[in-house]
Amino acid sequence: MEIFHSILLGIVQGATEFLPVSSSGHLFLTERWLGLVPSMDLMIVTHVATLGAVLVVFWREVWRLMQGFLSLLTRERRAESREQGMLALKLGVATLLTIGVALLIEPWFGELLNLKVVAVTLIITGVLIVIAEKFRRGESVMFTWPIAIALGIVQGLAVVPGISRSGLTIAFLIFLGLHRRKAAEYSFLLSIPTILAAGVFLVLESGLSALTVELGLAAIAAFVTALVMIYSMLKLVEKHWIWFAPYCVGLGYWLLFI
Repeated sequence: MEIFHSILLGIVQGATEFLPVSSSGHLFLTERWLGLVPSMDLMIVTHVATLGAVLVVFWREVWRLMQGFLSLLTRERRAESREQGMLALKLGVATLLTIGVALLIEPWFGELLNLKVVAVTLIITGVLIVIAEKFRRGESVMFTWPIAIALGIVQGLAVVPGISRSGLTIAFLIFLGLHRRKAAEYSFLLSIPTILAAGVFLVLESGLSALTVELGLAAIAAFVTALVMIYSMLKLVEKHWIWFAPYCVGLGYWLLFI
């Protein structure tokens, strides 16, 4: 793999991991158009890079969640600590459900990773964004246990190529009535254990070869791009994120007929 290709793929992964446009779909399309064989090593290092980016942005929230979880174990009675602890538990349970659903779908991943499936699922992603915006139930619902459980199951479906993890989870939470900014924050916080689990699975499944300059540059490109996109998405979700819907639908229809 040439240096240009590795940097480009790192940028694609970093940009699309947190925008509602499907990172797996765009990575597949980019590799296909460049005539490249998918690289598991590149997937692993770019996953680690995007994980690092979201940890940089949300390190305070992650620290509070860890403290809150410890407060539950020590039976601390402070309301704020218990609230953070319960949120940590909810995100943990949601992650376990995501892993369960993803493992059920994973055996068919190879068959699903084709142009027509990616086209259709991109269209579905765009339609779900529109549905969430047009039929959302206000912005005052709390992140309850039923919502956390449903969110974990819903996120597991994003293992299907072309379905955006961030798009699906943010749309789901907005549709149910969570505040837009909170929906994005919960989605990104949930991405931390999810990306970590995906990275561990990839390493266990295929291992990691020796790190190369190309892989290092891909990781740097993914990290920097992901940082920019996380901050951008937290702002866009307030008003303008619906414009990703016509992009997904338009790209999907174009792919169906090329």
